[in-house]
Parts: sequence; C-alpha cells; structure tokens
Amino acid sequence: MEQRKNIFQIPTTDFSFKKIFGTEQNKRFLIRFLNCFVSKYTGEIVDVTYLPTEHYGMVEAEKKAVFDLLCKDAEDRKFIIEMQKAPQPDYAERSIFYLSRAISASLARGQLDYQILPSYSVNILDFDLQEYRKKDQFFHAVFLKDQNNEILTQKVGMFFIKLCNFAARQSDLTEEMRNWLNVLKNMPDMDESDYDKQPAFFQELLDECRISKLTAMEKDNYQKSVLEYEDVKRAVEYARETAAKVFFEKGMEQGMERGREEGREEGREEGREEALLQTARNFLKLGVPVSDIVKATGLSEEQICSAL
Repeated sequence: MEQRKNIFQIPTTDFSFKKIFGTEQNKRFLIRFLNCFVSKYTGEIVDVTYLPTEHYGMVEAEKKAVFDLLCKDAEDRKFIIEMQKAPQPDYAERSIFYLSRAISASLARGQLDYQILPSYSVNILDFDLQEYRKKDQFFHAVFLKDQNNEILTQKVGMFFIKLCNFAARQSDLTEEMRNWLNVLKNMPDMDESDYDKQPAFFQELLDECRISKLTAMEKDNYQKSVLEYEDVKRAVEYARETAAKVFFEKGMEQGMERGREEGREEGREEGREEALLQTARNFLKLGVPVSDIVKATGLSEEQICSAL
C-alpha cells in the first residue's frame, strides 16, 4: 500500500515551530495563541516584539540560557515561549531557571530598585510533567503563592500546556483552546477534508504550514528538523522500553524471591502481585499513562493508583 503523503508540517519540529510563532510575518499566530491561553492571567497582548534568545549570566562562569523564543508586548511584558518534544529531567526546574534569567536581564546594571518587568514562561509540552502526572489536565498556570493560596505577585508566572492531554475534559477548556491543541497535536495527520472543517483563522495557520509552500532551502531545513524530531522520539521510546523491561524483570525477580522465601502458594501469589505493583510504580515514574500500565500488568486502575 502506498504511504500517504503529508500535506502539512509537523508543527512541533524546531523549524516549523519557529516559522509559525517566531517570524515577524506570522506573529499574528503567536499573539492569538498567547491571548487564548495566558491573557486571562497577564492581560491582553496587542502586539509583540521579538528579542534575542541568548542570555548570559552576570558573571562569565554562570550558565547561559538559550530560549526557543523570547518577546515582549506593547506593555513591556516579557514572554519566553518554549516547545519541548521529549521528557527532560527536571524540566520544571529548568523553566524556573530560564524565567529567572529573563527577569534578571530586565534589571539595568546598577539599578537600585527591584521593580521587575512582568515576565512569563509559556511551555508547550508533548509529554506529561512528572509533577502533574496524576492530573488529567492540559493546562497549568503557576504563580508564587502563600500558605493561604494567595498570589504574591502577578508579575511572574509559568504556564504549562500539555499536548498529550489535549482531550482532557477541563472545565475552563474553550473552543479556541481545543482548536489550538487539536491543530498542534494532529496537524501532520490532517488532510484537505480536515482543513475544510477548521475555522478561517486556523485555515490560515494550516495554509502557512503547507509543505508545498516551502522553498527548496526551507524544505531541506524542514527535513533536517524532522529527522532530529524523529531521532528524539526514537531515543525516548527506546529508553522507555529498555527501562520498562529492566524494571519489569527486576520487579518480577523481587516479587518471586519474596514468594519463594515464604514457601507457600499464598506467598508466591503475594510475591507476584507485589512484583506487578512494583512494575506499575516504575512505569508511573517513567510517565507511562495509567491505561497503558493496565494493559501491560493486568492490574486495575485502582490497584495502580494505590501503588503510589
């Protein structure tokens, strides 16, 4: 059977993401995206100006931060926009570091007061954050709060938009949000019939992402970006499968050893169950969805949740 030829780009590749959201000619897409997801917390964004993405520390030894995109709006509010395709250890902490670097860069050297410019980190993720893996939500807005859940300042915030949970039934999910999540998640699998179903604005977005519109040089750069994207996906999948196999075998060995020590059928059964529970714990640490763990272990969702 002949393989279906993709019409639209993979928007989560580095090339396509920056073409959609990081160019002057297409900044209307970024403005609409930011207003859809974060203006409720930051205020409406009317226009944006793109800023250099490399930021150095106050001294040479400090780690450099390189953002995917950095911009400011007409009110001098800064926005870091990051697209992350694969799970990364301590990603939440990295987001805090990046945001801190953007805040410190807004203070002039020798400035005596600490009136920082509003700065926000907007993270589009194609995976679930470990910190939120128990929550079936696509969106998290994070601000500094006290023990009474009162926000200390609205000037600093982080937003996490998880494409893997775009089907979640969150109460504040608007039709516009659903359209964005659907397009960003499913664009490469869309055809002309899917295009015809989109609102006019998202048809504009899809038109901009038609592979046929790319120049020869752009196609070359896009294909390189796709190869990098696929390499990351394969590496993550291989690491997950390998780790899962090791954890499963280790869990089974530990559980059966416990059963052998007890020397009774009841003990062996308990050992087997403990092995499966240990395997479930390890899967959860890897961010594997509960539904997949059910299939792999035969445990119920209730048993898996109780394994935490």
